[in-house]
Amino acid sequence: MSVAFPVFLMEVPVPPASPEGMRYADAHFHADDLEAYEPGLAGSYRDLDVVGLASAHDGAGLARTRDLLDGAGPWFLSFGIHPQLPVMDEAGLLLALASSGGLAAVGECGFDFFGDVPDRERTPANERRQRAVFEFQLELAERHGLPIVLHLRRAMDLLFEYAPRLSRLPAVLLHSWGGPPNEASAFLSRCPSALFSFGTALLNGNKKARASAAALPASAILTETDAPYQPPREAPLPGARLARDHSTFSDLPAIIAAIAALRGDEPEALRATVLENFTGAFAHGL
Repeated sequence: MSVAFPVFLMEVPVPPASPEGMRYADAHFHADDLEAYEPGLAGSYRDLDVVGLASAHDGAGLARTRDLLDGAGPWFLSFGIHPQLPVMDEAGLLLALASSGGLAAVGECGFDFFGDVPDRERTPANERRQRAVFEFQLELAERHGLPIVLHLRRAMDLLFEYAPRLSRLPAVLLHSWGGPPNEASAFLSRCPSALFSFGTALLNGNKKARASAAALPASAILTETDAPYQPPREAPLPGARLARDHSTFSDLPAIIAAIAALRGDEPEALRATVLENFTGAFAHGL
């Protein structure tokens, strides 16, 4: 998750509901934050026939996510302490959710040393704080056999450091993967349960993400919107004129099309594979 994106011009037509078994998978979105842009988000989720992993980080966000997605169709819950706010205020709620079987995944969690604010500079104190919060969540995922959703910025060395423990989890979702294919392949060899989730960065021309999406095995690929936080900078489909400053579920067809084009695959075949990868990782949460 990140903030402060420019307004861009786009309007993506929403296709009719998908045939059974051909849903779009959105591996990471924030319903409570998306509401500010799309109060009727449950309708667009349902109409596009999405199955997704909704991320929440506090009790209020969790309650609002549940309300917003009521009646929207199947969805999963991830709950975690974000590395951009590495404090343990919500640790009790996270523990209760994991212990009660109320989670499909722990996270998003991980490390953020992007350096855009002092708390995200890679200093010894910041690293200690982020490690402590991450290790609490990793231990929780290990104890309850849960997948984990990782947020990583300028922390690739730590991903590999924790690979032996991560490899024991049922799935490791690398949210908004933007690394090069050699790093993706190297981590996948150490953590075969890794899933690399691609979103609108592909539409924005991220060369490393595009190269990874082209090179990885199809069984390791997921799609996401990170809605509302990562809007495409340009219209993914021709004829777009409507200003929008957020990402949303209707970006998923363009994301699938972009990955398929990079790989030389048929979009519908890739869409089916991504759905299979998603449900395989989170089926226990349905």
